[in-house]
Amino acid sequence: MEFGQEIRRRRLALGMTLEQLAEASGLTPNYIGTIENGKRDPSLSTVMALAKGLRTQPAELFGGIEDLSAPATEAGLLFDGAPIDVQDAVLQLLRSVARRKLAKTTGRASEPRSLRETG
Repeated sequence: MEFGQEIRRRRLALGMTLEQLAEASGLTPNYIGTIENGKRDPSLSTVMALAKGLRTQPAELFGGIEDLSAPATEAGLLFDGAPIDVQDAVLQLLRSVARRKLAKTTGRASEPRSLRETG
């Protein structure tokens, strides 16, 4: 879901008009309307103001776990429930896979040359 659509969805779910959200956020109804319609990209301060007006955290306005694929959702849930040492090992493995994939697609190792030569 696009950012503006998420703003509109949350505003309507709270039963708010554009004017009410404008009052709660300190923005103008016209400006909020242009964001909801995807005609303007908000600044960080605007995102913060909208989150305040919608009584939520700014990160919540950018979508959540429901926007992820089924495997990504499952991986996230499993990862969150794992002990810290397992999480660290999984992150190291994923970073290694990402470095190898990068090296394969670019034709070179991902570490700077100076690090490869000093090993």
